[in-house]
Amino acid sequence: MRKLKAYTIDETPCRIKLDAMENAGTMPEEIQQEIAEAARTAQINRYPDPSAKQLKQAIAEFWNIDAEKTILGNGSDELIQAIILAFGGPVLFPVPTFAMYEIISRALSQEVATIPLTKDFSLDPDRLIRKARETKARVIFLACPNNPTGNRFSDEAIRKILDKANAAVVIDEAYFDFSGTSFLPSLEAYPNMIILRTLSKIGFAGLRVGALIAAPEVLSELNKIRLPYNINVLSQAAAGIALKHKNVLEQQISLLISERERLYNALSQMPGIVPSPSETNFILFRTDTDATGIYNKLKQAGILVKNLDKPGPLKNCLRVTVGTPEENNEFVRQVQQILATDLHG
Repeated sequence: MRKLKAYTIDETPCRIKLDAMENAGTMPEEIQQEIAEAARTAQINRYPDPSAKQLKQAIAEFWNIDAEKTILGNGSDELIQAIILAFGGPVLFPVPTFAMYEIISRALSQEVATIPLTKDFSLDPDRLIRKARETKARVIFLACPNNPTGNRFSDEAIRKILDKANAAVVIDEAYFDFSGTSFLPSLEAYPNMIILRTLSKIGFAGLRVGALIAAPEVLSELNKIRLPYNINVLSQAAAGIALKHKNVLEQQISLLISERERLYNALSQMPGIVPSPSETNFILFRTDTDATGIYNKLKQAGILVKNLDKPGPLKNCLRVTVGTPEENNEFVRQVQQILATDLHG
């Protein structure tokens, strides 16, 4: 525990929040009223449905998955924890990636093994398989698309790992809605595969609802570990209503994808800025100047992005969430202004 560092979140008040991969769009007023009514009538004096049957069914219909092969968690974090508790370590993953794989593994006293991504942030499957054999890894986490790099690892690389690794292989599809590509159709072919999804990125980060899809024999073991009543009454009610409005959510996702392309093109045209291709709702970009300086100047202007600038593969890198068109315009304007000031300084 003494060696661990807490997962830190910048809580600086800001007018434009582009640091946490949330959907900045809100549901229309009439849907918000439906959610409010569902919350008003929710029986908060009673324990919630322990398996969240209605919400599970709504999620299954939204993503076209099998409700019987799904369990829900209090965000993906709880499901990651359950997987590591069930299978134990060593836990293996490529870096850089989602910080919670390591934090949760170490908090549960499990060994951690890593391999670096290549220079262009792609995955070397042979190197990962060798490392899995050397360390006798029990769990392999692959965020696909990956956070914070934004890219999706190749299908060929992941299939090779699924075929050859003697471990549970977790495909974390937190950003599936923005890439549109999934390993779900291969679930029956790979009984060692576990898929994670979340509602957090498409507009419901505050509800803390994650989903895990796996073979029935895996689910039966994970259900022994899953905490009872882990999805609260209000989250079950609100998410159940919201997911019925699939057309509204799909419109918001489509807008975020088109804004992502616009933002990527704008960053590409800025001197000294190199954005990474993204299949998520954020863009990682590298600067040839002081990234932390740009981060601080954006913060002074009331815009919060994620500062990833530290020695290693993310040196001089920042990550920006795709916001509303107005937020993206303001972000671009401020970065252009900062770069112009630095250039003529």
